This record gives sequence, structure tokens and C-alpha cells, in this order.
Amino acid sequence: MKYILILIIFLSSFTLFSQSIAITGGLNYNSFFDFKQDGNYYSSSYSSDFGYSVGVELDDIKVRWLKLRLTFSYDKYGGKIAINEWSLGFDDDTNAEIDKSVISLGIFPLNFKIIDRININLGLEMAGLISEDIIGTQSYWENGQYVWIKDLSDTDERFCARAYFGLRGRIAYDIRMSDNLVISPQYSCYLGLSNEFVTTATKSIRHYFCIGLQRKIKAPTRDKNKLMAIDIE
Repeated sequence: MKYILILIIFLSSFTLFSQSIAITGGLNYNSFFDFKQDGNYYSSSYSSDFGYSVGVELDDIKVRWLKLRLTFSYDKYGGKIAINEWSLGFDDDTNAEIDKSVISLGIFPLNFKIIDRININLGLEMAGLISEDIIGTQSYWENGQYVWIKDLSDTDERFCARAYFGLRGRIAYDIRMSDNLVISPQYSCYLGLSNEFVTTATKSIRHYFCIGLQRKIKAPTRDKNKLMAIDIE
């Protein structure tokens, strides 16, 4: 319920300053990764998975001389991870299948239009964790013996990070259905800069394949007769 209230406040705050509003939905394809190289004392492998995304987009929000694009979305994504770190005398092993959901806010200051149909947008995206569903284990060995082992599906400790941020790029093709209605097939990509999990340096890259239904918002018009009457008085 609180996320619905946040969405209502968000929309009411910015819709009046926007030139168009769109509802989007589609698939995402998530891949976890890290920047560490496999070798001595470290190895990792990741399996990708499909999820879905739904959201609201506001275009051409004017902030002084700058035109912004804002997005508000709900994403469901996941995948499998297998990470092993070891050294002389210890071994730390994590194997898990993760399914998580986040709510995201995107801010796009760089927006371009080509031949009045192709839109290119570049910006930042911030997200907060809503839920996590994890199956797997995390174990720690020392001198050849278990020190502890955790069943990640049966623990009160949080495995996923609470907050995320990264870069987001989008390209969309506008198909005009009427003067005020546009359908936009679109592709976008999110590159995570923050860690996805509390205990590992794993990040996320997600590809989105969505359809947007966009409606232009008419700016309020003034009654010319009233304006003339005011001028005469």
C-alpha cells in the first residue's frame, strides 16, 4: 500500500509539468557479474534469467532551461550465483538462486530525438529493495572443517542490499496512433554501479524489451475573451 501512495504522490507532483505520460511494460533479462577475475583464491559463475517490468514515464519536464525525463517502475528479476573465495586455511562458498523485486526512480537529463520518431535517453536510476526470495547455502570452512553453514531460505539475515544505483540508456521508436496517442516499442539497458548483495561484490546488468503507451498532456489554455476584458479594465 505504501508503494501505491508513493506512486500517487510522485505522479501528482510532476504530471502537471510534463508534456506526456506513458505506461510501459515488458520483459527484462538480468545478468549478475563482478569485476574480479577468476584465478588464485577466487572464482565466480552466474546464470542469467528473465523477469518483467511495469512503469510510468513522464517526458519533457521543464526545470528552468533543462528538459528532464522521469521514470517510476517496478522490476522483478533474478538469476543464479556461485562464488568461492579461499586462501590458506579457509574457504568461503556461496551458492544461491535469487528472485528479487525493486521499485526504481530514473532521472534522464540527456534526451535526443532523431527524425521526430526515434528517442534516445541517458540517465541515472536509483532503486530500493521490496522483496527477496532466495534458495541456496552459504558456508565457511577453516582448517578443513565447517565453521558455519547457512540455509539462505531459512534465515532472518538479509542477503540482498537495500538500495541500488546505476546508469540507464534507452532507445524507442514512436508509432503515432492519433494526435495524442503514441505506441513506442523500446529497448533499454541498466548497468549497476552498486553491489546487489550484502556479502559479495556482485552487480547487475539488465536488458529491457518493453512497449509504451504514451499520451500527450494538453497544456491549460486561457480564455482570450477574459484576457481582453481584463486588459480593457
